[in-house]
Amino acid sequence: MKKIFITALFVLLISLNLHTTNTYANSYGVVEDGSNRTFVPLRMIAETFSVAVDWDNASKVVTIDNKYKLTLGSKAIKSAGQVIRQMDTQPKMLQNAVYVPVREVAFLFDAPMNWDQAKKEVSYQVGANTYKVSVYPEQVMSKPKVTVTKKTVNAGGKKLAMNVVSVNLLAPNTSLHVELANDKLGSVGSLAAIAKKHNAQVAINGNYFDAYSNSSYRTVYNGLVMNGERVKVFDLKFSVFYVLKDGNVGILPGDQFMKLFAEGNVQEAIQVGPRLLTNGSVTVDPIAEGFSSHKILSSPGARSAIGILPNRQLIFVTTSGATVQQLASAMKQLGAVDAMNSDGGASSGLYANGKYITPPGRDIAVGLLVK
Repeated sequence: MKKIFITALFVLLISLNLHTTNTYANSYGVVEDGSNRTFVPLRMIAETFSVAVDWDNASKVVTIDNKYKLTLGSKAIKSAGQVIRQMDTQPKMLQNAVYVPVREVAFLFDAPMNWDQAKKEVSYQVGANTYKVSVYPEQVMSKPKVTVTKKTVNAGGKKLAMNVVSVNLLAPNTSLHVELANDKLGSVGSLAAIAKKHNAQVAINGNYFDAYSNSSYRTVYNGLVMNGERVKVFDLKFSVFYVLKDGNVGILPGDQFMKLFAEGNVQEAIQVGPRLLTNGSVTVDPIAEGFSSHKILSSPGARSAIGILPNRQLIFVTTSGATVQQLASAMKQLGAVDAMNSDGGASSGLYANGKYITPPGRDIAVGLLVK
């Protein structure tokens, strides 16, 4: 029997949607509620081994490498019509996907699986290449893609009414996109129009821009990445919210972001700031990022913010009458681990499910969208 270097029972996820490009479900693992079993994606793993995986919906049978067959409702692994192995649990269906124990996949591929408890990550090797699969709680899979709520938070001695749109980045067919008004740099338009043109379910205003001139070209300030291409040059100090090609998100200062961008894995990015939270701590330092306006340093006003929560959860938030420091406190209370301020004032806007949650007071240049 093949030796498997794994400390827990793993279960494997088989994505059944062969043509989805905006779903990242086939690149992460899931911890099963109750049993604490961990699920990892078979189709992705099979592809790394250059092995075919086929699903027969009528018979509920998955075939691996045209050789091994597993059936929903059965613990048996068959080859050439014969049972060659009994699993200790049956495959099951979740979110249009079939799950089977990874120890059996390790058996089928003859590949040791390694578990990193601290990182919640499964890793395995194919030749000289090491592949890593992040793992998240199963209960997160059942959360809605988008949830709209109103919350009141006491921040710095002031009660703030917060409009909160929560986004489950693990939900099927979920992706983040940076889009320009009228698909043109220097143009402005309504946030709702940007969202509707790109069939977005959620949108929040993005970069600072020339909001006060009557020029036909409104300069967008600081960096932008769209569809993997750098559209605007990045300042080395201002904070950047970015989306990687695997769907992961993060916030970095401009200089660190540029090093990340050079690796070729960034899909989308906006540069606004200042940063509000870092690893769960309030880290507001607008002067260090190059801000000098009282609107950022001390004055209250309408605010927009982007917050990253654990397990690939995201919040888009708008509020009014808040200083940046109060906004940072509020974002922490809302559960964000990392957070960044976005353009505020009359630009502050939030759109979800076909309508405004917070209507901006003017046209804007850049939107961050959820599709």
